[in-house]
Amino acid sequence: MRAKRSKKYRKLMHQYELAFGFREPYQVLVDSNLLRAVHSFKMDLIPALERTLQGQVKPLLTKCSLASIMAGQPTNPRTNNTVRPDFLPPPTTVPLRHCSHNEDSTPIDEAECLLSLLSPLSEVKKNKEHYILATSDPPANTKSNAQQEAGKKRKRGDDEGFQALKRAQGLRRGARSIPGVPIVYVKRSVMILEPMSAPSEGIRDGVEEDKLRTGLADRDARKKEGADSGEKKKKRELKKPKAPNPLSVKKPKKRADEKPGAKRERTGDEVDKRDFEKAAEDGEAAPKAKRRRRHKGARQVETGEDGNEATPTAPVEATAD
Repeated sequence: MRAKRSKKYRKLMHQYELAFGFREPYQVLVDSNLLRAVHSFKMDLIPALERTLQGQVKPLLTKCSLASIMAGQPTNPRTNNTVRPDFLPPPTTVPLRHCSHNEDSTPIDEAECLLSLLSPLSEVKKNKEHYILATSDPPANTKSNAQQEAGKKRKRGDDEGFQALKRAQGLRRGARSIPGVPIVYVKRSVMILEPMSAPSEGIRDGVEEDKLRTGLADRDARKKEGADSGEKKKKRELKKPKAPNPLSVKKPKKRADEKPGAKRERTGDEVDKRDFEKAAEDGEAAPKAKRRRRHKGARQVETGEDGNEATPTAPVEATAD
């Protein structure tokens, strides 16, 4: 696939994601004509769909489509079962999508089945399950081609190929009328993604306009909220009482006239004096006075008469009488 086409398909699927909520893996409803076209052109179904839709896919085959495929197949005389055609992939590759259109679950026309799955409600056309339709034109009939070469006129009412082509075109026309339905079809061994239909474009434009309006409304609302919050902050700042910083304020001094009953902290000299007096009253030995420490730099060296250094005398400790 060319880069230009892949970029175009990527943008288109992104629009479907934004406007209609499509998500990977994409659910792709495959019809019998697409399977025949893919087999005739020797294409790989899942890789081709992933290249076209620019994402992971999950192909599904309806019960009515399977019935229309097996209707024209011969039966095996040994098993009396219908022979499986070569273009029909196994259920592991294309799982079956069960559809019940009536009470006895009998299959109906393939085009009607696919349209009913794309839009379950006939009153409101809406692709609720986010399906993607993959279809193709039916293969040309060899008998009609031989008649054209022989110069014979063909009857359009009796030609089965013409009726099949008419049904395929009607299926694509009905899918275009449902908004939000991407259509994939095969043309000359090339898988193509159709542009967005007119109903889908109308809904996409409406979604974009709503987003624009809501964005403008939200912006105005944010501006109003910002202005209101600014006014409230100003009001709060005006109402807030101004006080000095408690950490920078000097602590208040104690009053001189304290209460007589209040306890007063005693200094170290008062405590020592009280302990000394108590010990004297009890008759015990008076505690030694605390020795005062003298620094080396404060000591004076005494010299004798002969000029020699005298030994420093230790200070006499005063004893209490």
